Amino acid sequence: MSLLERYATPLQVAMTVGLYVQIAILGGIATAPGAYLALGVWERTTGWSPLARVLVGCCLGWGAYLSYAMCVVFVVGAFRVVTRAAAPLGTFPYYSFQAIRWASYNSLILMVRYTCMNFIRVTPFLTLFHRFMGMRIGRRVQINTTVVSDSNLIEIGDDSIIGGDVTLVAHAAEHGRLVTARVTIGNRVTVGLMSVIFPGVTIGDGAVVGANAVVTKGTAIGAGEVWGGVPARRIR
Repeated sequence: MSLLERYATPLQVAMTVGLYVQIAILGGIATAPGAYLALGVWERTTGWSPLARVLVGCCLGWGAYLSYAMCVVFVVGAFRVVTRAAAPLGTFPYYSFQAIRWASYNSLILMVRYTCMNFIRVTPFLTLFHRFMGMRIGRRVQINTTVVSDSNLIEIGDDSIIGGDVTLVAHAAEHGRLVTARVTIGNRVTVGLMSVIFPGVTIGDGAVVGANAVVTKGTAIGAGEVWGGVPARRIR
Protein backbone atom coordinates (compact mmCIF):
# COMPACT_ATOMS: atom_id res chain seq x y z
CA MET A 1 0.00 0.00 0.00
CA SER A 2 1.47 3.35 -1.04
CA LEU A 3 1.77 6.35 1.27
CA LEU A 4 -0.88 8.23 -0.75
CA GLU A 5 -3.26 5.28 -0.50
CA ARG A 6 -2.69 4.88 3.24
CA TYR A 7 -3.57 8.49 3.96
CA ALA A 8 -6.07 8.89 1.12
CA THR A 9 -8.99 10.20 3.21
CA PRO A 10 -7.14 12.98 5.12
CA LEU A 11 -5.30 13.95 1.95
CA GLN A 12 -8.58 14.14 0.05
CA VAL A 13 -10.09 16.33 2.78
CA ALA A 14 -7.05 18.64 2.72
CA MET A 15 -7.13 18.81 -1.08
CA THR A 16 -10.86 19.58 -1.04
CA VAL A 17 -10.38 22.43 1.42
CA GLY A 18 -7.53 23.78 -0.69
CA LEU A 19 -9.68 23.66 -3.82
CA TYR A 20 -12.47 25.49 -2.01
CA VAL A 21 -10.02 28.25 -1.11
CA GLN A 22 -8.80 28.38 -4.71
CA ILE A 23 -12.38 28.58 -6.01
CA ALA A 24 -13.23 31.32 -3.51
CA ILE A 25 -10.27 33.42 -4.67
CA LEU A 26 -10.78 32.90 -8.41
CA GLY A 27 -14.56 33.25 -8.13
CA GLY A 28 -14.18 36.39 -6.02
CA ILE A 29 -11.88 38.01 -8.56
CA ALA A 30 -14.27 37.16 -11.39
CA THR A 31 -17.27 38.46 -9.43
CA ALA A 32 -15.69 41.75 -8.34
CA PRO A 33 -16.07 43.85 -11.55
CA GLY A 34 -19.81 43.20 -11.94
CA ALA A 35 -20.47 43.56 -8.21
CA TYR A 36 -18.57 46.85 -8.10
CA LEU A 37 -20.51 48.31 -11.02
CA ALA A 38 -23.81 47.04 -9.61
CA LEU A 39 -23.08 48.61 -6.22
CA GLY A 40 -22.25 51.95 -7.85
CA VAL A 41 -25.57 52.00 -9.70
CA TRP A 42 -27.50 50.82 -6.62
CA GLU A 43 -26.14 53.66 -4.50
CA ARG A 44 -27.54 56.13 -7.02
CA THR A 45 -31.09 54.85 -6.53
CA THR A 46 -31.52 55.76 -2.86
CA GLY A 47 -34.25 58.30 -3.65
CA TRP A 48 -36.29 55.94 -5.80
CA SER A 49 -39.48 54.16 -4.79
CA PRO A 50 -39.13 50.69 -3.21
CA LEU A 51 -40.67 49.00 -6.23
CA ALA A 52 -38.30 50.73 -8.64
CA ARG A 53 -35.31 49.87 -6.43
CA VAL A 54 -36.33 46.22 -6.24
CA LEU A 55 -36.64 46.07 -10.02
CA VAL A 56 -33.29 47.77 -10.54
CA GLY A 57 -31.67 45.61 -7.85
CA CYS A 58 -32.85 42.40 -9.50
CA CYS A 59 -31.57 43.55 -12.89
CA LEU A 60 -28.25 44.54 -11.33
CA GLY A 61 -27.98 41.14 -9.67
CA TRP A 62 -28.45 39.34 -12.95
CA GLY A 63 -26.10 41.75 -14.68
CA ALA A 64 -23.42 41.08 -12.07
CA TYR A 65 -23.90 37.33 -12.51
CA LEU A 66 -23.60 37.50 -16.30
CA SER A 67 -20.55 39.72 -15.88
CA TYR A 68 -19.07 36.96 -13.70
CA ALA A 69 -19.81 34.40 -16.44
CA MET A 70 -17.70 36.39 -18.89
CA CYS A 71 -14.95 37.38 -16.45
CA VAL A 72 -14.44 33.88 -15.03
CA VAL A 73 -13.43 32.64 -18.49
CA PHE A 74 -10.43 34.98 -18.41
CA VAL A 75 -9.65 34.62 -14.69
CA VAL A 76 -9.63 30.80 -14.66
CA GLY A 77 -8.00 30.69 -18.09
CA ALA A 78 -5.20 33.02 -16.98
CA PHE A 79 -4.70 30.97 -13.80
CA ARG A 80 -4.41 27.79 -15.89
CA VAL A 81 -1.89 29.38 -18.23
CA VAL A 82 0.25 30.76 -15.39
CA THR A 83 0.22 27.52 -13.38
CA ARG A 84 0.49 25.36 -16.54
CA ALA A 85 -2.12 22.99 -15.12
CA ALA A 86 -3.01 20.10 -17.42
CA ALA A 87 -4.50 16.62 -17.45
CA PRO A 88 -1.55 14.20 -17.76
CA LEU A 89 -1.43 11.64 -20.55
CA GLY A 90 -1.12 7.94 -19.74
CA THR A 91 -2.20 5.32 -17.20
CA PHE A 92 -1.68 5.80 -13.48
CA PRO A 93 -3.14 4.63 -10.14
CA TYR A 94 -5.98 6.51 -8.46
CA TYR A 95 -3.64 7.21 -5.55
CA SER A 96 -0.79 8.95 -7.35
CA PHE A 97 0.53 12.45 -7.90
CA GLN A 98 -0.53 12.20 -11.55
CA ALA A 99 -4.12 11.54 -10.44
CA ILE A 100 -3.94 14.54 -8.09
CA ARG A 101 -2.68 16.65 -10.98
CA TRP A 102 -5.55 15.42 -13.14
CA ALA A 103 -8.16 16.19 -10.46
CA SER A 104 -6.73 19.65 -9.73
CA TYR A 105 -6.80 20.60 -13.41
CA ASN A 106 -10.34 19.37 -14.00
CA SER A 107 -11.58 21.14 -10.86
CA LEU A 108 -10.97 24.41 -12.73
CA ILE A 109 -13.24 23.25 -15.55
CA LEU A 110 -15.87 22.06 -13.07
CA MET A 111 -15.84 25.43 -11.30
CA VAL A 112 -16.93 27.15 -14.51
CA ARG A 113 -19.23 24.30 -15.51
CA TYR A 114 -21.25 24.31 -12.29
CA THR A 115 -21.46 28.08 -11.85
CA CYS A 116 -22.21 29.48 -15.30
CA MET A 117 -21.27 27.33 -18.29
CA ASN A 118 -24.89 26.83 -19.37
CA PHE A 119 -25.09 30.57 -20.00
CA ILE A 120 -22.10 30.58 -22.36
CA ARG A 121 -22.95 27.48 -24.41
CA VAL A 122 -22.79 28.00 -28.18
CA THR A 123 -21.00 31.32 -27.70
CA PRO A 124 -17.41 32.37 -28.46
CA PHE A 125 -16.83 32.56 -24.68
CA LEU A 126 -17.05 28.77 -24.31
CA THR A 127 -14.64 28.02 -27.14
CA LEU A 128 -12.32 30.72 -25.77
CA PHE A 129 -12.46 29.12 -22.32
CA HIS A 130 -11.51 25.69 -23.65
CA ARG A 131 -8.69 27.24 -25.64
CA PHE A 132 -7.40 28.80 -22.42
CA MET A 133 -7.64 25.34 -20.83
CA GLY A 134 -5.42 23.90 -23.56
CA MET A 135 -7.88 22.54 -26.12
CA ARG A 136 -6.90 22.91 -29.76
CA ILE A 137 -9.98 24.32 -31.53
CA GLY A 138 -10.32 25.31 -35.16
CA ARG A 139 -12.34 28.11 -36.69
CA ARG A 140 -16.13 28.44 -36.48
CA VAL A 141 -16.50 25.56 -34.00
CA GLN A 142 -19.76 25.39 -32.03
CA ILE A 143 -19.80 23.66 -28.63
CA ASN A 144 -23.28 23.13 -27.19
CA THR A 145 -22.41 21.09 -24.10
CA THR A 146 -21.04 21.59 -20.62
CA VAL A 147 -19.94 17.97 -20.14
CA VAL A 148 -16.32 18.33 -21.23
CA SER A 149 -13.25 17.22 -19.29
CA ASP A 150 -9.52 17.02 -20.01
CA SER A 151 -9.65 19.91 -22.47
CA ASN A 152 -5.89 19.91 -23.09
CA LEU A 153 -6.14 16.36 -24.49
CA ILE A 154 -8.88 17.22 -27.02
CA GLU A 155 -8.58 18.65 -30.53
CA ILE A 156 -11.49 19.85 -32.70
CA GLY A 157 -11.08 20.91 -36.34
CA ASP A 158 -12.66 23.74 -38.34
CA ASP A 159 -16.45 24.03 -38.76
CA SER A 160 -17.26 21.13 -36.44
CA ILE A 161 -20.31 21.00 -34.18
CA ILE A 162 -20.47 19.39 -30.75
CA GLY A 163 -24.19 18.93 -30.15
CA GLY A 164 -26.34 19.52 -27.10
CA ASP A 165 -25.29 17.72 -23.90
CA VAL A 166 -22.62 15.62 -25.59
CA THR A 167 -20.20 13.95 -23.16
CA LEU A 168 -16.69 14.63 -24.39
CA VAL A 169 -13.95 13.22 -22.16
CA ALA A 170 -10.38 11.97 -22.54
CA HIS A 171 -10.28 9.81 -19.40
CA ALA A 172 -11.68 6.54 -18.11
CA ALA A 173 -11.45 4.66 -14.81
CA GLU A 174 -10.33 1.05 -15.23
CA HIS A 175 -9.37 -1.53 -12.59
CA GLY A 176 -8.03 0.93 -10.02
CA ARG A 177 -6.29 3.09 -12.60
CA LEU A 178 -7.04 6.33 -14.40
CA VAL A 179 -6.49 6.12 -18.15
CA THR A 180 -6.19 9.20 -20.36
CA ALA A 181 -5.84 9.33 -24.15
CA ARG A 182 -6.15 12.07 -26.73
CA VAL A 183 -9.42 12.70 -28.57
CA THR A 184 -9.14 14.05 -32.11
CA ILE A 185 -12.16 15.40 -34.01
CA GLY A 186 -11.58 16.50 -37.59
CA ASN A 187 -13.01 19.27 -39.76
CA ARG A 188 -16.75 19.58 -40.52
CA VAL A 189 -17.67 16.85 -38.02
CA THR A 190 -21.11 16.70 -36.43
CA VAL A 191 -21.37 15.02 -33.02
CA GLY A 192 -25.07 14.50 -32.35
CA LEU A 193 -27.22 15.30 -29.33
CA MET A 194 -26.28 13.55 -26.06
CA SER A 195 -23.74 11.23 -27.65
CA VAL A 196 -20.69 10.08 -25.66
CA ILE A 197 -17.10 10.34 -26.90
CA PHE A 198 -14.58 8.33 -24.88
CA PRO A 199 -10.78 8.66 -24.68
CA GLY A 200 -8.63 7.70 -27.63
CA VAL A 201 -11.39 8.32 -30.18
CA THR A 202 -10.46 9.70 -33.60
CA ILE A 203 -13.15 11.12 -35.90
CA GLY A 204 -12.23 11.90 -39.50
CA ASP A 205 -13.22 14.95 -41.55
CA GLY A 206 -16.88 15.23 -42.48
CA ALA A 207 -18.00 12.34 -40.27
CA VAL A 208 -21.29 12.25 -38.37
CA VAL A 209 -21.94 10.69 -34.96
CA GLY A 210 -25.66 10.14 -34.44
CA ALA A 211 -27.65 11.34 -31.44
CA ASN A 212 -27.23 9.26 -28.25
CA ALA A 213 -24.42 7.19 -29.76
CA VAL A 214 -21.68 5.87 -27.47
CA VAL A 215 -18.29 5.89 -29.20
CA THR A 216 -16.15 3.54 -27.14
CA LYS A 217 -12.52 4.02 -26.16
CA GLY A 218 -10.01 3.97 -29.00
CA THR A 219 -12.56 3.91 -31.84
CA ALA A 220 -11.42 5.33 -35.18
CA ILE A 221 -14.19 6.81 -37.35
CA GLY A 222 -13.18 7.38 -40.95
CA ALA A 223 -13.67 10.54 -42.98
CA GLY A 224 -17.25 10.97 -44.19
CA GLU A 225 -18.59 7.98 -42.25
CA VAL A 226 -21.85 7.96 -40.30
CA TRP A 227 -21.87 6.15 -36.93
CA GLY A 228 -24.64 5.51 -34.45
CA GLY A 229 -25.90 3.18 -31.76
CA VAL A 230 -24.75 1.82 -28.40
CA PRO A 231 -21.97 0.98 -28.80
CA ALA A 232 -21.56 3.08 -31.91
CA ARG A 233 -20.99 1.27 -35.18
CA ARG A 234 -20.58 2.32 -38.79
CA ILE A 235 -23.97 2.86 -40.46
CA ARG A 236 -22.71 4.01 -43.87
